[in-house]
Amino acid sequence: MVAVAPTDEWLEDLINKPLELLKKTINGKEDQNSFYHYLMKHGMYRSSHHAGDIYVKMKEKNLWERFALYENKYKRKWKGPSVPIYLFPVQEKRGMFQSSMKKSGVCFKDEIFFFVTDQEDPKEYEALFVHEYHHCVRMKRLSKKDDQYNLLDSIIFEGLAEHAVKEYCGEEYVATWTNAYEEKELSEYYRKWIEPNLNVKRNSPLHDQLLLGQKSYPKMLGYSSGYRMVQNYLNKHDTSTISLIGKPSTVFLP
Repeated sequence: MVAVAPTDEWLEDLINKPLELLKKTINGKEDQNSFYHYLMKHGMYRSSHHAGDIYVKMKEKNLWERFALYENKYKRKWKGPSVPIYLFPVQEKRGMFQSSMKKSGVCFKDEIFFFVTDQEDPKEYEALFVHEYHHCVRMKRLSKKDDQYNLLDSIIFEGLAEHAVKEYCGEEYVATWTNAYEEKELSEYYRKWIEPNLNVKRNSPLHDQLLLGQKSYPKMLGYSSGYRMVQNYLNKHDTSTISLIGKPSTVFLP
């Protein structure tokens, strides 16, 4: 099976019909409409006109070949699974990570979606791949059912994945949310909001509000907390992120 799906060929014919594109994916086979809305929240393109310009640049940069190389490299390094990988243009105008989004992704246990545009520094693509594929490998190691994951799991997923970016790509490629708060400030937020809700399940609205810092919560609160928890663990233990990829989330509790 070819890990990186030929979405370059799909987009050639169906860039104006994203729902038809999603029929070719695993999670999009049943209800393309709701799945497309979910993916748009994570950065998938809305405007086919704007996406067309990005698609041309994606082909010029040979991004499908590039991502195939990343998949081969990290699958070997991390003994990871083979899952379908889909590349689509990003929705540049808005996104959960920054006002003008250049890259995003979303990982499921059985497939990964990447939303990209032209990058001056190609290492940014590798950083994106490392973060999302790390999720995939960890899911495989943990072998938990979807309804078993809670807020603690989610924040550790994000913390570990971004520490992997730091280790394999360099500190300059980590996301800005990794150092959004001072230690004392984040500790107070953690005690006040994260710690009492660590067992909140993924399907609860509170889960995403805390993870992403929605409503009145500090922005990217859960992500930042998870990164700091993993950082504190690494400060106490001389180890690498690969040795932690299958560790239970409770290991990282302070």
